[in-house]
Amino acid sequence: MNLTYTAEKARRPTIIAVTLIPIIIALIFLVTWRPLLFTYFFRYAKLIVSEASEDEVRRQENKLEVAYKEWRMYQIESHFGQDWCKKKQIESRSDVLWLTIVVDDRFAVPALVLGHSIRTFSCHKNMMVLISGSVSEGTSKALKSVGWEIRLVEEMDCDWLDEKLGGDRNTGLFGKPLGYRIKGTHTRLHAWKYTQYSKIIYADADYMLMTNNDRLFDIPDDFAAAPSSRPGVVNPAFNAGFLVFRPDARYYQEIMNLWEDTTRKDTCPDDQVLLWHYYADSGNWKALSFSSNVRHIIYRPLNSYHFAGAQNYHPPKPWSAKCRPSRKEAQDYDRPILVPDDMVLIFWKNLYELLVKYNLEDWWRSTELFRPAQEFGIVPYADCSNHDEF
Repeated sequence: MNLTYTAEKARRPTIIAVTLIPIIIALIFLVTWRPLLFTYFFRYAKLIVSEASEDEVRRQENKLEVAYKEWRMYQIESHFGQDWCKKKQIESRSDVLWLTIVVDDRFAVPALVLGHSIRTFSCHKNMMVLISGSVSEGTSKALKSVGWEIRLVEEMDCDWLDEKLGGDRNTGLFGKPLGYRIKGTHTRLHAWKYTQYSKIIYADADYMLMTNNDRLFDIPDDFAAAPSSRPGVVNPAFNAGFLVFRPDARYYQEIMNLWEDTTRKDTCPDDQVLLWHYYADSGNWKALSFSSNVRHIIYRPLNSYHFAGAQNYHPPKPWSAKCRPSRKEAQDYDRPILVPDDMVLIFWKNLYELLVKYNLEDWWRSTELFRPAQEFGIVPYADCSNHDEF
């Protein structure tokens, strides 16, 4: 064993010499025969290293160029989207419907912005909002002003079903911490009864269109939704804040039966879990692209934005957040959308515009959400959290 080791050790200088000598000879040859080639070799190697180090910077610059282009397209569509519908002779279809729900006055504010975005970008103008009895008359009139057809329905959620069945079933596999349940969230299930429409696009009130998405009405599947996953995040479910579905009385009854049966056996599932088990368990759903329901982060194409999540999510619901931009700051906003806080500015830009366009200024000032100190102040949105007034 020692003899083997000694032999291997003796061979190492030979191997090194055999490797290095040709390299040294080649370098001497280049220096004496082609000295410029030798210099160029090192310069080219340095250039390759430099280019590699700049690659990420150029990728970011390219993303910024895409963001600039997308912002210009948003502005063009905002101003001329309806002209495009007329030029293409696209008439508003009577067999399709945009739908949302509002179960209290506070959520009427994002519903106004949603309605305004539909009227701005979509060629199809059938818009229906399902409201509960707790929505005030003034709020209903405001919703009508931007084009929503009002339907008064029974508000449904887990508390409603618990009361119907008798007792509190907030335990078991689908149990939620106290206060986590979302008020009125199952109210959207009424929409499955509106079989006069061939296809319905449901959007949560805190959803906002950023371009024309009318092609989604032509999806042949019974049910479609964007996955809860998004670039960089894996989540084996779909997000029920944006749905494309075919209403059907049989589907409605089966969904309601599944809701009641699951609640009796375990506890009340929220609407998203309920619809997931009804459609996904049978494989009867189509996954929409990430762009149809952008939330929490910014990624492209930015076809929409959804202020999803609870109040501790970022960005928070704009209408109830601590801070908001002034009217001037929102009006002057004119730059690419790069971070979620930019979407907050877009939300307020649209709200302030629609208050004027649909003559809702008096209504807005009568609500508890009106904050004149912020709306007409001079504190930048980015700095408001550090200002004593807020």
